[in-house]
Amino acid sequence: MDIVKLKLNEANIKNSHFYLSSVMELIPDEAIGGSNKKALAERLLEIHYGAKGSPVKTDVAGDKKIFRSRGWGRTFFRAHRLNPGDYIVIEKTDDFILHVYPQRD
Repeated sequence: MDIVKLKLNEANIKNSHFYLSSVMELIPDEAIGGSNKKALAERLLEIHYGAKGSPVKTDVAGDKKIFRSRGWGRTFFRAHRLNPGDYIVIEKTDDFILHVYPQRD
């Protein structure tokens, strides 16, 4: 099981995403797609995020290194009342399953 944490900034909250550049080792190559929806990855990741609509299926846009599906990000940030400076945890529990949750003290 792999676990990493990321610090959120204002742009992450505003744009409902976070960059995966520093955690790409968690993402299997088959789940990394191209720059647009026409270039989806071979396989999708299952993202559990502890809010309504969880889990979501998505790949990673390889050029931007973000989850292609971003609609769930706003729900995630609001449900967990996350702000710039907060940390989130990404936990890989299986090859194509990730759990994303806030780091709580």
